[in-house]
Amino acid sequence: MSDHQSQFDQILETFPQPFRSGLQSIPQNSGILDTQLCKAITETPGMSPESLMIKLLPIAKLYARVPISNFRVGAVAKARLSEDSDEFSLFMGANSEFAGQALTQTIHAEQAAVINAWQQGAVQIDAIAISAAPCGRCRQFLYELDPRHSLAVIVQQPAGDGYTTERLSDLLPQAFGPQDLGEKGGLMSSGGYLPALNLKTSFDDPLVLEALSAAEQSYAPYTHNFAGCTIQINHQKIYTGSYLESVAFNPSLSPLHTAIIRMYMD
Repeated sequence: MSDHQSQFDQILETFPQPFRSGLQSIPQNSGILDTQLCKAITETPGMSPESLMIKLLPIAKLYARVPISNFRVGAVAKARLSEDSDEFSLFMGANSEFAGQALTQTIHAEQAAVINAWQQGAVQIDAIAISAAPCGRCRQFLYELDPRHSLAVIVQQPAGDGYTTERLSDLLPQAFGPQDLGEKGGLMSSGGYLPALNLKTSFDDPLVLEALSAAEQSYAPYTHNFAGCTIQINHQKIYTGSYLESVAFNPSLSPLHTAIIRMYMD
């Protein structure tokens, strides 16, 4: 049994017995807790969506790859896959570092959780739980979401299952947002422009076509520079990534980064 599997099994023991079998599916489901299971667990007395998110953070941290800092951060995004405000799924993410590369290449846990939700079809993120207080970069990254002002940021306390909840707008006062560059919506807002792209030269390579399809899903309201990336592992599994921009520029994520997030969460 791997060390990660052993840790995962120990974490599962902290949940009520009836839900452990359902939680076993998380590693095979790209770090996602589906809507039905979320509903069943949160109907248990004393288990609110927020407390469930906090209890899932140790599992999210197992996805971390931190060869530089050895500081694992987990995040869990509460997201809707439809307009129904009463139904939600939970999407996990963790920080990833790359030895030998510039620290600017690091993927933060909040970014990973948001991208995991975005790539799996989420239409809105209402809250995000984090095992450590969000850094300034992540607060700015989260401010790209729509709606941004009401986003709940839930931070786990150092000991136990305690947590604090604040609105993102309170954590990022006098924020620079999409509206400052004339963008009325934001990431995951309805009505976003998705182009139909064509290659200058005809290709029938499936990896190229997958990358082209991913490019069409880009969130690039400022540059309109749509880009996609494809990673293939062992000539079998394919992971795609789409370019995602931030109004502050620096927190933007390349399509390679979002493809890596998808790969790591698998």
